[in-house]
Amino acid sequence: MNKFVVFASVCCVLLAGKMVLTAPQGSPDAAVAPRSAAQDVQTVRYYSENNGLDGYKFTYELSDGQIRSEVGTYRDTKDAEGNIVKTLFVQGSYSFVGPDGQTYWVNYTADENGYHPKVGTGPTGGIQAGQDAPIEGAAGSA
Repeated sequence: MNKFVVFASVCCVLLAGKMVLTAPQGSPDAAVAPRSAAQDVQTVRYYSENNGLDGYKFTYELSDGQIRSEVGTYRDTKDAEGNIVKTLFVQGSYSFVGPDGQTYWVNYTADENGYHPKVGTGPTGGIQAGQDAPIEGAAGSA
């Protein structure tokens, strides 16, 4: 079994190398092409806190309208044998403006039972500028 894993890994590396070497090259003018709007995106707000086993939270907003905020906390749950174990519970939200100008958003929770998103479009229902998770109305929140 170990020999197969090594063989498969070597094949993947060789295939990736061949793809890189045979990829089409950009034009000489590509290095001086004008910058796109995506390259001009700036961070408007950023906050991050990691408290180890007490959890974490972060938020960022970008000048192109992207916003993401998430809070993670540990809760006591029971495993299959009935033992108490720590489980990460996550609440968060993100939104972005699509190429069509529409705002798309996702509010979510994630726990021992999986990922639970609530998705939508429009200016309301998702995270707003200046807001932090947890978002009222997020999947699984009260």
